[in-house]
Amino acid sequence: MAKARKKYVGDFETTTTPEDVRVWASCLVDIDTSETAFIGNDIESFFDFLKDKNTVVYFHNLKFDGEFILSYLLKNKYKHNDSKKPKTFETLITDTGLFYSITVYFEKKNKQYKKVVFYDSYKKLPFKVSVISKAFELEDEKLEIDYQAYRPRGHVLTEQERQYIVNDCRIVAQALKIQLSKGLTKMTNASDALNGYKEIISKSNFERWFPVLPLHIDSDMRKAYKGGFTYLNPKYKDKRVRGGVTFDVNSLYPSVMYNCLLPWGYPIFFEGQYVPDERYPLYIVHLTCRFRLKKDHIPTLQIKSGFRYVQTEYLTTNVSIENGKENDDPVELYLTNVDYELLKDHYELYDVEYINGWKFKGVHGLFKEYIDYWGHIKETTTGAMRQLAKLMLNSLYGKFATNPKTRKKIPLIDSEGVVRYTLDKEEYKDPVYTVMGCFITAYARDKTIRSAQSVYDRFIYADTDSLHLEGTEIPDILDIHPTRLGAWKHEGTFCDSLFIRAKTYMESYQKEDGSINTVVTCAGMPDNVKESVTYENFHSGSSFSGKLLPKRYEGGIVLTDTLFTIK
Repeated sequence: MAKARKKYVGDFETTTTPEDVRVWASCLVDIDTSETAFIGNDIESFFDFLKDKNTVVYFHNLKFDGEFILSYLLKNKYKHNDSKKPKTFETLITDTGLFYSITVYFEKKNKQYKKVVFYDSYKKLPFKVSVISKAFELEDEKLEIDYQAYRPRGHVLTEQERQYIVNDCRIVAQALKIQLSKGLTKMTNASDALNGYKEIISKSNFERWFPVLPLHIDSDMRKAYKGGFTYLNPKYKDKRVRGGVTFDVNSLYPSVMYNCLLPWGYPIFFEGQYVPDERYPLYIVHLTCRFRLKKDHIPTLQIKSGFRYVQTEYLTTNVSIENGKENDDPVELYLTNVDYELLKDHYELYDVEYINGWKFKGVHGLFKEYIDYWGHIKETTTGAMRQLAKLMLNSLYGKFATNPKTRKKIPLIDSEGVVRYTLDKEEYKDPVYTVMGCFITAYARDKTIRSAQSVYDRFIYADTDSLHLEGTEIPDILDIHPTRLGAWKHEGTFCDSLFIRAKTYMESYQKEDGSINTVVTCAGMPDNVKESVTYENFHSGSSFSGKLLPKRYEGGIVLTDTLFTIK
């Protein structure tokens, strides 16, 4: 029997000047024991420790640390290929730059490879290290050091520096141990969730309920796949609102999966308009139309294909301005019947032409057993298990819509010793069941948008599963409950706020002791930058220092201080 591979959590601390880019501290903590297995002051000794072993190492942000690993490998004549020969390595890096794994082959002894597989623990635990410590109720805490201090080659780590890097590794190692001990051993949360779901319902049921569809059918389904609803009422843009309430849905996506009619099985193609069919009550329709938003209604439609419209804008009409002239051509849409009914309720439609579509069988309860299992854990535990349950509840639906088209980045090193990337050829794998993702996200949008419409006169902002309303009274029309699945939970009452655009706003809450806690939400703005935000300087065009931008140099990456500008 092959010996089980040792599993570690690793971390690098790196220099901060472009003139000298290197690892000045490296560490490995054993996931099983939480003991420090290695600590050094360079990357060379780190690899010396690993090269005669068969190991798995998790880095919490492999995209950053992986650049130093790739630089080391390429400068030391390791070849990137899939031969699995000594001094070769393989990578799984997407065309969008997501790092999933780096596998390094050192040598082969007694028919067994000496190798190390680097994974990204952030894809298992998508939180900052400091948040993991608190959420999992661990004794170890995130510490602080002076990141900018100069550390020459051969720098002997201080006790504070040793404790800092060890604590970072120990925190992630303890959380991963809990996760892995529950059988959640896949590369990502979504893969863990899908695997766990298959185990609950059986592989044969999964294959029967969710058949692999041909790529051309999957392509049609994918055109109806959209994300969450995020929208700022123009009435409140750049306006101070001194008093309001916020609500969040209790587990929006799991509630949809639990309660709604969802598709299963092989679809049937139809021409023209869908004809009601009791056996196939769900459908995706392909149509063209002109449209205009009804008075006092929230827009629901974004069109992300082509250059005619701004992809992030919710449209009030199909009319666009191109080269100074109006374009009133009909638009082409692919919609689930859930989205289509919402469209008809919020817009006046003109010149509708139904082209074709796909219809599906529908059923309730496909995910009941899975959600009951993890929902019970979430409701009856605290700390680590509750966090794992939340991850498993929220990670499953997206896996169904995984894009079958993949394209990898291949690392290489340029003439100046800097890691660069080239794109590999496109590849295709079997889709999972994209239409499930289409309907789950459609029902979720429907819930949020219809709830916002019901309080239209007070509606400020919505983001996927949240509502922000003017005025502090609790609306009777919303289904409100602190814990019930799918109900709106009263999250807070704010005394001041300012909304600039989607995902860019701030709200102030009065605490019990009378002090004010102001929460800044701004996509892409680092937490340290948020500390300098005030109501006076929070507006489009404002710039703040403190955002760290990664830049590649020989040896790895340096995080360079740059301005963050609100756009």
